[in-house]
Amino acid sequence: MHKEELLTVPFGLGNENPYGKYFTGTSYLNVLHTDGVLVCNVTFEKGCRNFYHVHKASKNGGQILIATYGRGYYKEENKDPIELLPGDFIYIKPGVKHWHGASKDSVFCHIAIEVPGENSSTEWLEEVSEEEYLEVNKFHKQNKIIQTAGRDQLNEIAPEFAKLNDDILFGEIWSRASYLSIKQRCILTIVALTSTGIVDSSLKYHIQNAKNNGVSINELSESLTHIAMYVGWPKIWAAFRYIKEIYTEE
Repeated sequence: MHKEELLTVPFGLGNENPYGKYFTGTSYLNVLHTDGVLVCNVTFEKGCRNFYHVHKASKNGGQILIATYGRGYYKEENKDPIELLPGDFIYIKPGVKHWHGASKDSVFCHIAIEVPGENSSTEWLEEVSEEEYLEVNKFHKQNKIIQTAGRDQLNEIAPEFAKLNDDILFGEIWSRASYLSIKQRCILTIVALTSTGIVDSSLKYHIQNAKNNGVSINELSESLTHIAMYVGWPKIWAAFRYIKEIYTEE
């Protein structure tokens, strides 16, 4: 584990978790607020997760998780897992048996907010088995980009290039579920193409792809406005023409 990455997580790493006996792997706890509402930042090293547990309360109570970094999972007993990426949140009702933690290939951080309640407590239960944990890691919330353009257009003259385009570039690189969401990958690709002066049909494709994957016109506009002074005004104009066409004239 690279200490440098852990030291740069949002809201601070804090200290090694004093509740570590209820975790598989290493986690860290940074208490952010205690007056009336307990708010903590929890950082999980790769592969770390807590045991099954239940938040108890006779009235109100429960817990809210807000994902801030990396990729993790939330899993209730006998239910499908939920993948957590930065910006996602979960409200855990009192009495619900569950666990949460990092994916096997990503550091994960979440803010944990204890919802005030009467007679609140946490009951720690059994450890999550390695078999269950690895099975949960197969679930990805991100949409997978399916690309066939390489084979459709170039398979007869450049089959290996077509395969790399469809299966590696889009099949593996675009579909990696790690630190970046698919929306972030869309924005980064548009910024990269525009910066290097590639403002042809490939840029138009990626702007349409961004729209299809939930990137808002405001997110694209702000991203391109931010880089305009660095990469050249005419390139940004060209990108905005496609954005206007795709987002407002369809």
